[in-house]
Amino acid sequence: MNAEFSFRLIFWTHLILIVIFNRILPAFRAKKSGAKLSPDHEAIENEGKFLFAFRVIAGILLAVVIVIYTFFPTYNIWFQFYLPSGLRWVGVIVSSISLIFWSYSQEVLDKNWSVNLRIQEEHTLVTSGPYSVMRHPIYTAMIIWSIGLAVYTANAFFVGFTALMILWTPLRISKEETMLIGYFGDEYKKYMEYTGKYLPKFKYDGNR
Repeated sequence: MNAEFSFRLIFWTHLILIVIFNRILPAFRAKKSGAKLSPDHEAIENEGKFLFAFRVIAGILLAVVIVIYTFFPTYNIWFQFYLPSGLRWVGVIVSSISLIFWSYSQEVLDKNWSVNLRIQEEHTLVTSGPYSVMRHPIYTAMIIWSIGLAVYTANAFFVGFTALMILWTPLRISKEETMLIGYFGDEYKKYMEYTGKYLPKFKYDGNR
């Protein structure tokens, strides 16, 4: 088994785990609780039509990239660049750890999770687990995972994907926090005072 095949195998393992633990199981759990998951008019308005269209198009392009990366090595080689093997394995470790954190953060959200921006019925403000010190651990995990992915694949496709993730995330978070402030009001504003956006915030002088 050569090194490139090993990294491709890891890539597909990660992809399967994401589909199962970060999409299918959270969606099933949320649906069982009566949550709406489809992107209706309200969800699109919350996200903004531009960002919604961008996310859909980016998803389609990513699917094309995955097919090329996996099944067309002749074309894929044009986008490969050299990185030391040791550094690429560091990328595997980083992306694997962030993937576990990503799954855990979604599990903590339980029925409140949705891939679309929507307030669910009986929506609650989750402040336990990673959400006790940071507001958006899922987005943080996704960015770190994508950086690890770009490193261990050593592929310009996924460098571009990481760049899009970094550009898209703050725009998405801005829309999400506007929605949450609109629903929770001062409760969410107070929550923002003692939590970090992307990284943990442990020091706070006021009272929760």
